[in-house]
Amino acid sequence: MKKILAISVATLMGLGSFAFAAKKAPEPANDKCPVSGKAINAEKTISVGVCCGNCAKKFAKDVKGNLAKVELDNKDGDTVNKACPFSGKGIKKTVTVGFCCGNCQGKYKAK
Repeated sequence: MKKILAISVATLMGLGSFAFAAKKAPEPANDKCPVSGKAINAEKTISVGVCCGNCAKKFAKDVKGNLAKVELDNKDGDTVNKACPFSGKGIKKTVTVGFCCGNCQGKYKAK
């Protein structure tokens, strides 16, 4: 009985460690800064909200051009915008955009 209890506890502890594993930061959709054209710094990112996977793919194809369509209106949220820049619908997915420095990143922070 003690052996079964010990195995059960060990199994539960092992499963619990997976639940608390750190989330991996999402990869930016771009390689070059949309402002300067330099290589991005993976720590200087913003999240742009989109309504679906199709809009996420569309946004990732032309990050620089599509950033101009984003309304920077979500100051306190996880994303810089409140609605999809293509459809105007609510946000269900995000696209991570990388910048080379804080100055370039700051141009796309919600005000």
